[in-house]
Amino acid sequence: MEHPIAIHHLTPADWQRLDAELDALLALAADQRRDRLEQLRQHRPDDVVLLESLLDGEADSTRLDQHLKSALSFLAEQEALPQGTRIGAWQLVRPIGSGGMAEVFLAERADGAFQRQVALKLLRVGLVSENAELRVRQERQILADLADPRIAGLVDGGMTEDGRPWLAMEFVQGQPITTAWRDGRLNLQARIRLLIEVCEAVASAHRQFIVHGDIKPSNVLVTAAGEVKLLDFGIARLIDQRLETGDETVAQWNALTPSVASPEQRAGASMTPSSDVYQLGLLLRELSFEPGSIGQHRARELKAITDRALNPEPKKRYSGADRLAEDLAAFLENRPIEALEGGTLYRIRCFSYRNWPALSLTAVVLTIGLLALIHQLNQAHLLAERNASNEAVLAYLEDMLQLDNPKRSSESLVADGGLLEEAATELDQRLAEQPQARVRVLNTLGRIHQARNEIVIAGRRHAAALDLARENNFPTGIEDALDGLAVVGSWAGDYARSEIYLRELLELRQNGRRPRAMLDRTRLQLADLLHSRGKYAAALSIARSTQDGSTDPAWSMRVLGMIQRDLGQFETAEASFESSYAFETESQPLNAPRLAELSDHRAVLALHRGRYDEARAALDESTRQRQRFLGDTWEGLIWTRHWNALYALAEGEIDEAARLLDIMLPDYQEFLGESSHLLAFGRSDRAWTALALGDTESARRLFDLAAIRLISMQTGDHPRLAEVRLGQAMVALAEGELATARTMSEQALAIRRALPGDGGGLINWRDNACRLVRLTGGACTEASGRRLESLDIARLMQAQQGLCRNPTGLFAEDKFCSPLN
Repeated sequence: MEHPIAIHHLTPADWQRLDAELDALLALAADQRRDRLEQLRQHRPDDVVLLESLLDGEADSTRLDQHLKSALSFLAEQEALPQGTRIGAWQLVRPIGSGGMAEVFLAERADGAFQRQVALKLLRVGLVSENAELRVRQERQILADLADPRIAGLVDGGMTEDGRPWLAMEFVQGQPITTAWRDGRLNLQARIRLLIEVCEAVASAHRQFIVHGDIKPSNVLVTAAGEVKLLDFGIARLIDQRLETGDETVAQWNALTPSVASPEQRAGASMTPSSDVYQLGLLLRELSFEPGSIGQHRARELKAITDRALNPEPKKRYSGADRLAEDLAAFLENRPIEALEGGTLYRIRCFSYRNWPALSLTAVVLTIGLLALIHQLNQAHLLAERNASNEAVLAYLEDMLQLDNPKRSSESLVADGGLLEEAATELDQRLAEQPQARVRVLNTLGRIHQARNEIVIAGRRHAAALDLARENNFPTGIEDALDGLAVVGSWAGDYARSEIYLRELLELRQNGRRPRAMLDRTRLQLADLLHSRGKYAAALSIARSTQDGSTDPAWSMRVLGMIQRDLGQFETAEASFESSYAFETESQPLNAPRLAELSDHRAVLALHRGRYDEARAALDESTRQRQRFLGDTWEGLIWTRHWNALYALAEGEIDEAARLLDIMLPDYQEFLGESSHLLAFGRSDRAWTALALGDTESARRLFDLAAIRLISMQTGDHPRLAEVRLGQAMVALAEGELATARTMSEQALAIRRALPGDGGGLINWRDNACRLVRLTGGACTEASGRRLESLDIARLMQAQQGLCRNPTGLFAEDKFCSPLN
């Protein structure tokens, strides 16, 4: 295998000496040449390596030419290019770095098209083949696809007149990551979080089949804002990529930093993602921590992660940078790490660390007792199905599992999905002969998966519990399972089946003379479900039935406010939310999850009323509340991105709205399923955003998907179908289909006219539909003439402006781009 020649690291004096030696050797016969090389090896072994490499290429004129060009290039570059030198559309300001692979200059735009500074890397000719221009063109396209904000982006690139490749990269001001680690302001946890960011950036490049190959501190900068930026993907290569040019195969660019090169790189092998994992392991080793300061157990974990990343054999390292990032995150969260294959005691120890000091000594004692209790369960002759010992064990297991429920604990989530799955399998086996205990545990697991938004898994747990409870006639188990399945169905969009479950549950609890609190809960669940299906009048009636003497007035008023808001009764909805807030804040201790959900609903109401500052404050408040029980690393629930996207859309921040919705929609699909009403609403909102960006094709597709789902949810039109029809009318106008646009806008108006009441919000919605009906040539005389600031009119206005910026269809006519009135 061919080994790289580090000719670009030589000084001019080195080259003069080697040049003279090479000339002398070429004049000798083969046996004399070997003798001379042996003499040189005794006092200049490094020279001999290079000379032998050059002599090996004597019979290959192409290869020898490349070496000689590299030498000439290196010597030519000893004189720095002057300030103002023009390269492409850029002019050099000053040199900012030099290495074995490139000279680096601060450069600025020279043609006046716009103002920008870049780091212009002028590569040494010896690093590429004679097909450098083709290679640079391909690399430019590859690097342009790297969209990770943690990777310094490619701006421009090409070839100089004398044949030197250059790349203009994003100019980043920062300090090497190891310098940031050592300045004393970052503790071990903060350092590891930065390294996780680096790992995730590298992983995103690997997904584009690009390796870095030279990850070192100087290529990983930390900005003043504390953000990481990974540099020098400009000399990265495609994995196993070669250039085919006629009969010739051109090898990859071959350059490395010896101090960070992986063993396979030093051996001259092709680089793979595993090479980058090795270099990330070197960074991890430089964290400079004192093992004693984090405890022997924690130090052993960190060493195991480091050793695995640095394994000399690539196949024994982490399979990718993302897996290294996951293990580092597990270390921070006191979860079991992949690199340390521990048994049950290790997992229990991790569990205890995660919940300290909340669990304190009691939790440690209970955790250690878990093995003994499970062992007791396995000894059928010691336990009867309903005796006191069995009941204590079940209560213990439920309490332990509920520690992972974010709505029951103020601590961060303590178990990953895999551990819960493991627990389900293990407990199901151990309780095989105790069906009542299995029903309880299955329902408990189902509630935890609900709280974690793992809706599909939650449904499986509750369905298994229901089947087992019906088979053995366990009334309490049946009720708990029906309750869980109704919640799952409401989120996943199986509304008809959920309504059946809830009506059966309500009947069981009424006949069983259950406490008022249970009955109210079931009624409110049913009201919430009917609200999701668009049956607003029925939902409103049931919600009001819980008001007098409610055992949970805060929840009752919140559900009522949601329905009133979507009926356009904004004033009464606000009063209901305020009442709910008062009840919530009076309860002790404060329930942060419920306060956060209430803030979400208040934010959406404020958006509908055009009170955008108020909406922003409510969204910020819900974030603060969630951080109280999910921790500072909380990144947002699925629907909080939705609400923030609506705020961005209303404020005209279209790109930000699109970004958030593009993250949210796949999450809705994964966690809630294709049938979810929230997915339909999200698609509608993303379609409105597409219109504001002038993308009618995407808007049409998303509106159609949303319409199909909303139409299937109930007999008659779902009230939220009106906003979809208005969007479809805008698409039809952009496509020149006036008759279709009129039909869609008239359908939207009819849906809004069918809503009961005369709330200010409803009047405004009807006004907005009327505006579009009139724009399409239809008749509508009931509009009030007001154009109130609101989310509904903001959608229309942003869409109209987006379609008029690059007009197609009827938007090419002035009247369709005049302000709606």
